[in-house]
Amino acid sequence: MEALATISPESLALIHSQCSDDYYSFKANNLGALSQEEIFELIDVHTPYYALRDVHLLKDKIVAARVAPESPIGFERSPITLAEACRHLAILGSVACAMVNPTKSKHYYLAHKGTYKLISNKGWAPDKVFTLLAECVSFEKRLASIKACLVDEENELICGIDVSYHVIAQPMFNRLFAHAYKDYLPSLVSPYARKNTLHDLQLFDTSATASLGEIQEHYCSGHFPNHPALPVAVLMGVLHDLCIHFVHHAIGSKHAEIVVNECTLLADNLALAGDTVFLEVQQETRTNDYFKLRGIAKTDAGKIVGD
Repeated sequence: MEALATISPESLALIHSQCSDDYYSFKANNLGALSQEEIFELIDVHTPYYALRDVHLLKDKIVAARVAPESPIGFERSPITLAEACRHLAILGSVACAMVNPTKSKHYYLAHKGTYKLISNKGWAPDKVFTLLAECVSFEKRLASIKACLVDEENELICGIDVSYHVIAQPMFNRLFAHAYKDYLPSLVSPYARKNTLHDLQLFDTSATASLGEIQEHYCSGHFPNHPALPVAVLMGVLHDLCIHFVHHAIGSKHAEIVVNECTLLADNLALAGDTVFLEVQQETRTNDYFKLRGIAKTDAGKIVGD
């Protein structure tokens, strides 16, 4: 897969500089606040997957929020894991799209293509809270795109994403995924506060394989309530964990920290509860300790759910 990169540090810095001051001003003056109830009327992502706080509409196409990370950092060199940053930024991006969508009813915003870019690889520290900014840069009837960035408490730009979504109205989504309907049983404990277990891990000279096993409903809690599907950000996380296992094997160190400079993703299908997901990582190039890797997640039926 060729790099999709359309995002740049400059584009992230632009939204950061334009909007971060506005957010603090809006919060202080109680302007543009969006409640969870309002948001859940427009998108079908719920807690615990949805963990945004203090969401505010700053301009017609720009929203902001805050978040406290819950996922363990593992061997990543970053203030927040790639997967968790993408999780919160993509959710906020869907809120930005919902604000622009002229039809104010519940829609599904299915991330299918995106790019992640790390700007600062400062180390992890406990009890951090981050500010997120997201802008809907285009909206059509069935396709939308955003760019979004994450900023730390020192107002330093950490990372950002661009994402394109398939936009599907709830009645159409219910018809398309009627076979996957489940009564909603919300999880009492967030499954996103721990790493997923990799089964049958196999490490080779230029590749690695593993399995997530059968996807249980609680793995997907809040995404989506009545049609549980493994979030794309979770798939990114497990593929990245497999990448780390491979790199540790390749360099002969089980404790080296990994810096993810950038990542691109295609996700044209959903991994639904009940599917079994298999993972594979292939080394494409290596120069000393710099690796370019490709990871693919597919179901037992051969359906590719992440690339």
